[in-house]
Amino acid sequence: MLSLNRLLLLQSIFAAASLTYLVVSLIRRETTGEALSAAAIAPSIAMFIAYLGILWLGRSEHIGWYRIGMIPALILFGGGGVAGNVLRYFQSGLENYAGVPAFLIAVLINGFGTVLNVIALFGLFKKDDTV
Repeated sequence: MLSLNRLLLLQSIFAAASLTYLVVSLIRRETTGEALSAAAIAPSIAMFIAYLGILWLGRSEHIGWYRIGMIPALILFGGGGVAGNVLRYFQSGLENYAGVPAFLIAVLINGFGTVLNVIALFGLFKKDDTV
């Protein structure tokens, strides 16, 4: 079973990967006129800042609030990030993406985070941990 510290570390890596993707997308949009994906960059960055606040709750031993915070995270990152990307792809192909790699990276990053957020929501981690 995953320790809480390890889970929080992996969730932080998910947030960093997502923020990196969004910043690269912003830079690409500003330089070429085409973002990596259809994601709304500024609101998505704001969501990840809020997500980092939820992770802080877990770090500061407010485990109940941290787990409750995983509900909107699952809806936003699992629903919008995984399901939304896949549905967009089935509806319009790669029209909303800079290419297959941009699509796959978006789905993989959000899929990784969704699995971690499910683990957090359902308390599938040990609290007395040593990392």
